Amino acid sequence: MSKKLRKRTLSTEEIIQMYKSGESTTKIAERANVSARYIRLLLSENHIEMRPRGSWKRKYKLNEHYFFTIIKKQGYIHYHCTAKS
Repeated sequence: MSKKLRKRTLSTEEIIQMYKSGESTTKIAERANVSARYIRLLLSENHIEMRPRGSWKRKYKLNEHYFFTIIKKQGYIHYHCTAKS
């Protein structure tokens, strides 16, 4: 059995710079001849803040507090309607 030896073709500094410039871990991994998991491990070892997975796919930003503010306003309106009755 011949096992292909994997050698990383990019330095750690180059990988970090590519990631910070917006390149995906998958594309970096292809260029560096390693796995995307290894790239994520390398970035976390060097204390690089990771982007959320799939963040480049998202079309719209989500306001997670949107419904909380509506409920708060409805409670305020409901309180005043029932208090006057």
